[in-house]
Amino acid sequence: MKNIFFYTLFAFIFFSNIKFNAQSQSAAVLSVYTQSAKISPEMAESVLRVEMTKTEQFKVIDKLDMKEILEENQIDITNCYGKKCLLRVGKSAGVDKVITGSIENLGKKIVITVKILDVASESYDKVAIEEFINLDSEIQNMVKIVVNKSLGIENSKEILSTLVYFNQPPETPTTYIKNNGPRMGLSYVIGNTSKILSAPETNGGWGHKNPVVMSQLGYQFEGSYLSAGDFQALIEGMIFLNGIEKEMFSPSFALLNGFRSSKNGWEFGFGPTFRLTKMAKGYYLGDTLGGSYDVIDDWRLASEWNGPGINPYEDKDRIDKRGTTRLKTGWVWAIGRTFHSGYLNIPVNLFYSSGKDGGYIGLSMGFNIAKKD
Repeated sequence: MKNIFFYTLFAFIFFSNIKFNAQSQSAAVLSVYTQSAKISPEMAESVLRVEMTKTEQFKVIDKLDMKEILEENQIDITNCYGKKCLLRVGKSAGVDKVITGSIENLGKKIVITVKILDVASESYDKVAIEEFINLDSEIQNMVKIVVNKSLGIENSKEILSTLVYFNQPPETPTTYIKNNGPRMGLSYVIGNTSKILSAPETNGGWGHKNPVVMSQLGYQFEGSYLSAGDFQALIEGMIFLNGIEKEMFSPSFALLNGFRSSKNGWEFGFGPTFRLTKMAKGYYLGDTLGGSYDVIDDWRLASEWNGPGINPYEDKDRIDKRGTTRLKTGWVWAIGRTFHSGYLNIPVNLFYSSGKDGGYIGLSMGFNIAKKD
């Protein structure tokens, strides 16, 4: 028991002494270089000073005290970024460490560097650099991550989960856009399909006003089967419920082969579409859509009442409210672009879906959280 007590006491004194020595070292924060970032050098310096002070690793000189030291020693730090100038300031201030850094916007990334200069040895004893997604509103959290990294402090998972950062060099990132997420839009019905939907219910139509515009509500999921730099080849699946506001049950599924540029967000796709809709076998009196239309079952029923007869008109399959639900196929072409707002992806697509009786021209959009690997 005496040995355990002795070792415990020794460890407590040892680690307390380490912490005391670390905190007894003084430090000055100055001259944070910024390039194309939406933060001024003065504000960047203040952020670095705050985050370094919060670590309790050094006795960081206050901003106003540092200002007095510079004025007393007549030191201009307007362009004081090099080691020689930083050492001059550190010796004038009588500190053990001079802490500096940089915040640079490199287009798709923000790169943050923190350097700790030891005044006695006149060399940098700690340097940390990290690359982040370009999100100016999170610069303070980014600085906190790099400060902790420079001091060997483990960053909490909560902090890391708020930012997507890269470990690869800033000049060669490989990024991927994934647009899994909800979709919504409108489609304008064209061709014979529009005429049928606007026909009277007694004629197999739905009685909609012309032109026929329908809403779309659904979900898109996708996977990449080829990726090279900024180019992606995709398989995209889209499930939609169409015309809910018109009391229609017409779900559809599209399977597209797509191509996308991750650099600018433009994409193009094409593939089959499958739609559940009510259809019937019938005939036109006069062989045109302008003539009246009837279903075969009605003609057979009339034959039972009026005696057998021969229908002189050609049988045709057509969408018809009086019919049964069947699977109808078509082909869809789509072109669009994905816009970005921070973590948010906003895909917008223009599409054309064609079929035997007509088709649909529409615009859809969605949203999802950015995924970059």
